[in-house]
Amino acid sequence: MNLKKFAIRGIVILVICVALCMFFSGTVRTITTPKVRLTAAKRGKLEERVELACKPAFPEVDEISFPLSDDLSLTITKVNTREGYTVQAGDEVIEAKVANFEQLRKAAQEAYDGSTEQLLTLENKNRGIRVSKRDLAYADAFFALRDARRAAVALELNMDAQLSREGLERVETGYPEGANEALRGMIDDWRAAAEAQRAAQADLDAAARYTVPDDVWSYITEQREQQEKKDEAEAELRRLMTVNDQAKAIAAPHDGYVAALGVKEGDVYDGSNALFSITKADALPTLRADTSELTRSVSEGMTATMNPDSYDAIETQVVAVGTDSEGKKYADIQLTDALIRARGSVYSMLQEDTPMTLIYRAREATSLLPTSAVRGSGDERYVYVAEQNTAAFGGSTLKLHKLEVTVVGEYGGTTSVKEDISYYTIAYGEDRAVSDGDAVMEYLN
Repeated sequence: MNLKKFAIRGIVILVICVALCMFFSGTVRTITTPKVRLTAAKRGKLEERVELACKPAFPEVDEISFPLSDDLSLTITKVNTREGYTVQAGDEVIEAKVANFEQLRKAAQEAYDGSTEQLLTLENKNRGIRVSKRDLAYADAFFALRDARRAAVALELNMDAQLSREGLERVETGYPEGANEALRGMIDDWRAAAEAQRAAQADLDAAARYTVPDDVWSYITEQREQQEKKDEAEAELRRLMTVNDQAKAIAAPHDGYVAALGVKEGDVYDGSNALFSITKADALPTLRADTSELTRSVSEGMTATMNPDSYDAIETQVVAVGTDSEGKKYADIQLTDALIRARGSVYSMLQEDTPMTLIYRAREATSLLPTSAVRGSGDERYVYVAEQNTAAFGGSTLKLHKLEVTVVGEYGGTTSVKEDISYYTIAYGEDRAVSDGDAVMEYLN
């Protein structure tokens, strides 16, 4: 009986010892074995994203100015739009008036009244003088020659000045070698004026056979002088009134977006620059991004997206690339109605950058892995494959196997590998150093 109890106790103790050994051996193995995370490569095309800050640009515009002679200027009284606003054909964009209009109008009116009075006085004083048709014919020829000479001399001086600026000399026929189109036009105008002067001289020579009496000549010349003054004053009044009326409502010639304003209320405008510019008919602004600092090239046709990971993503494309006047590279992105609605208006887009994303997609599918799972540097890159081995008593272990790979590209925590390793289990994120052939365990959380 005692022997039987002793045997039973021995068996119990043995079982306990075996259990304890198994427990502690597992615990020791768990403590000493490196833990890793497991993943599998996915087949796909690596995407690289470039974020751009964009603002509207207006590459195709019509500059709207107001032609003025050198002696006139405008005072801007009101500007009815802002950069980025839309305008329709006929909309009054700028309101202005001729600077010092009342003083100028008064001076022209006084000149007109004075010459009118002088003419009346002259007619009253010379009521007894008889002017014949021959007298008038001679006077017409005389004043025609005078006007022809004035015109020819003015055109000749302008032509000679231009020839001097371009380092050329006058030629008898044709044009100097190297003369541009503008200079050729000036030469043609002068030659036509010179021919008109010769014709006027011939007319006067023919009329000079007849002598005009002194008192008649004095009357004719004074009458023509006063009439010219009157005509000039009347023309000046008409010019002032016309320019002032036109300046009151300077309108958009067609529909478009206001690209720039050259004046503001209270400015004095002399006609040397544009009052405002608008996009050409049927043209839209673009979204322009500075690409000078990008390491990747940007080309026409590339896809650009706003909110690429959102349900309301808006996709468009690059329509132009170039270099601006400051030498900075830029990309112009098509500005669609959907983008304008999403941002409120072109005007609001000018106030704050619009973020756009360029997505570079690889041409071919590769194996995509977390960057931390790809080891090594330079051309010597590899991964650890976790191979499952079955133990003698039915258990299993993971062992690492080094596998060399070819890295194609890396972006945003993802690495592209040329080889198809999608059927391997890849180990990474270990809690301690590992090497080829090591046994490892998977993190359970």
